[in-house]
Amino acid sequence: MESIKNKNLTMILIGVGIVIFMSTLDSSIVTVALPVLSKALNANMSLINWVVTMYLIVMSTTLMIFGKLGDKYGKIKFFKWGTIIFVVSSALCALSVSWLTLIISRSLQALGAAMTMATSNGIIVEIFPDNRRGQALGFMGSFVSLGGIIGPSIGGILLNFFPWHIIFWLNVPIGAVAIFILLKYLPSNLDKKYPSASFDLWGSLFLIVGFTSMFVGILLSQQLGWNDWRILSLTIVGLILMALLYRYETKQAEPILPVTLFKNKWFTVQLLACFMVFIVDFFFDVIAPFYLQNARGFSPLFSGFFLLIFPVVQLFVAPISGSLADKHDPFKITLAGLAIISFGQIFYVISGLHNAVIIFALGAAMAGLGNGLFHSPNNVLVMDNVEKKDYGSAGSVYSLARTVGMVVGSAMSTTLLFGSMSIIKGGRVKSYLPRDPQLFIDGMHFTFGLSCVISVILLIGIFIWHRRVTRK
Repeated sequence: MESIKNKNLTMILIGVGIVIFMSTLDSSIVTVALPVLSKALNANMSLINWVVTMYLIVMSTTLMIFGKLGDKYGKIKFFKWGTIIFVVSSALCALSVSWLTLIISRSLQALGAAMTMATSNGIIVEIFPDNRRGQALGFMGSFVSLGGIIGPSIGGILLNFFPWHIIFWLNVPIGAVAIFILLKYLPSNLDKKYPSASFDLWGSLFLIVGFTSMFVGILLSQQLGWNDWRILSLTIVGLILMALLYRYETKQAEPILPVTLFKNKWFTVQLLACFMVFIVDFFFDVIAPFYLQNARGFSPLFSGFFLLIFPVVQLFVAPISGSLADKHDPFKITLAGLAIISFGQIFYVISGLHNAVIIFALGAAMAGLGNGLFHSPNNVLVMDNVEKKDYGSAGSVYSLARTVGMVVGSAMSTTLLFGSMSIIKGGRVKSYLPRDPQLFIDGMHFTFGLSCVISVILLIGIFIWHRRVTRK
């Protein structure tokens, strides 16, 4: 097995990375196509929003289940089948002729994405040797963040030249290449299985219903507002079920949610850091297109290329930080990344209607640099602090933290943006007001200012926690 690993590690990393990139890309690339989809499929915006919502809900509620099943029956097996399901369902999405068929196809696509996201980190940690694990996880972190952040950019560029079907057809040839690589270089005899006595059915049901309620509440809050009784009810029910799930899982021998992992302070703190960083990242992902296209008047094509600054910088930095994490203290590298992320927010805050757009570009570059430094060693710290039998579960928890961070960041940024604009204007504001661009700028300054505060608090909090832990 060792000779196989040494010969094929690079190809395995490429194959797994391509799939993870596609899985995260499809959580965000569809957002820019929603107006086009609404018109093409004759569905109003509230209905067509479910194309994005359903993908996130299905993926998030099944991640933990597939992580556990991957530990039990084989992570490589689930990863390969997840890839095939994802590629086939992408073709079904492209062939959809109605809103309903697209939603069903997107749900299948999300199942495939969840199967790959839940097992990818565990595969990398098990197959790669210690001296290359950090670099490999660095690439994986780069693929994840790149897919999540680059989606609107790629979508905007493609939709300038092709019909909406292209954003789904794109996955088919790329996915076919990934499947070929996986079948050739990632044989099933590399699979490590940790069979358990039973499957936690009730825990799985609590997880699915609880997360679905909470996610629907969070996602619909952008349309209905947090004071709507339906939003409050869904969110409260979700939180109650999550609390019951945690309590129920503490009594189970083989829980679907490995609550014992959260007793590991290193695991929990680094997971929380990952969650918070993704929230901050999606402040930029949501607000930047408004700023560039609406406030500054740039074309969608220019905005698409501009938004590539963040992920491209991160793409180049992440493997370097992964290599550094193999040789040096990964915690110090995560702190450096957090510090740069915090500092970069300042450039967003000072950007306005008339100053050079290069200022905003510097903020995006700093975000890419900080994220590139942060995610690779953070991934190493999370996965190195769990037992081998929990690699699949830990990887799925990590993926879940990223996904929830994306959802919360998206909802939180729009809530803060339009909420602050409403306060300044003295009336309800639900969208960008072309006649008052300065109102948007003021709301943007407040929102990015708060994201900067969140980043700084996270940086200081983790630093203080680390000092206390190391002194004991």
